[in-house]
Formats: sequence, C-alpha cells, structure tokens
Amino acid sequence: MNRLFFLVTFLISTFFGCIDPDDCPERFHIPAEIIPYQRYYHIGDTITLISKFNRYVHELHTDEKYDMININWFPNTLIQYLDTMGYNNTILSKYFNLILDKNCLEVFVVSDGNSGLDCNYTFDKDSFSLIYKLIPTRTGNYFLSQKCAIGPNFNDQNFPGKCRGNGYDVIVDMNFGRDGNIEILKSSIDSLYNT
Repeated sequence: MNRLFFLVTFLISTFFGCIDPDDCPERFHIPAEIIPYQRYYHIGDTITLISKFNRYVHELHTDEKYDMININWFPNTLIQYLDTMGYNNTILSKYFNLILDKNCLEVFVVSDGNSGLDCNYTFDKDSFSLIYKLIPTRTGNYFLSQKCAIGPNFNDQNFPGKCRGNGYDVIVDMNFGRDGNIEILKSSIDSLYNT
C-alpha cells in the first residue's frame, strides 16, 4: 500500500506540481527606435519609427531568449501635446502628416480625445518589423509613447517555455535606453509631465 501511495504522490507531483515562478518568463523586451535621434525636429522633417527584432525574443526575468514566432504583437503609438493642461485632443493628423506601413491599420481616438496608431508587425526572414513615418506640421513639445501588447487573448498565445496559467507582457526599449530627451517634459505646464 505504501508503494501505491508513493506512486500516486509522484505522479501528482510530476503532472500537477508547481513550477517555480522565478523560472517563468513574464517580461519580454523588444526594441524601437526614432530616426534621426535628436532633441529638436522642424516642421517638414521626416521622423521614422522602426521596431525590428528576431523571433527569439529576450525575456528580462529569466534573461533567456524564447521563440515567439507564433505570437501576435499589437504595437501602438500615442503622442501627447505637452503645451496645454490636461488632455488636449492631440489628434495626430492635426499635428503630423502620417506615412504608414501597410500594417498600421488605423488611427484610433481614445475617450479623452487623443489619438494614436494601432499597427501589426510584419514577419519575414525570422524577424518581426514595423516602420512608419511622422512629419510634423505644427510646432510644440510632444511626448511619444510606444507600447506593445500581446494580442487580445495573450494567455491563449503559447510559446516554448511559457508557464501554464502565467501571463506575460512586453517592455519597449526606446532608442537603446538613451534618455529620450526626457528633460523636455519639464517644459510642460501640466504637472503630470513636468514632475
């Protein structure tokens, strides 16, 4: 009887045992870059956003790379006009001419009146990529935020090494960790940004 109990306990531990949460991938790291990288742009300048990365994506928690070939990434861009208080109806087409990649499906308007870009990555030759361009049409101070989600049902998207029942998210590394001219936020009259 003791052997049967040991066998049942072993099988339960093997198939339903806990996975150490320290071993679970949870925060993936993808790059994005603004070209040219500079402090000031002029009306008519072309600003290019590029995000390109290999299908083997670095995860910060485990410091390993995972094959994410079957993952649907959903990048989006928000641009906030900093020269007014609060939410200020920053409609992209009012401040920029947009040259969008075929995978930028729409310019969306969020409830506060600001707008952004929803895009998808192209997958080709073992790499994901996204490229689009903005051409400023009005002067001002702007805050660009690049984000990325993993599909509407990220728990349904699997990759080798994913822990069952654990979620995961994406951190976009803008401009290879450069400061991004963050001191410009101090010029905003809105304390949300200037402090």
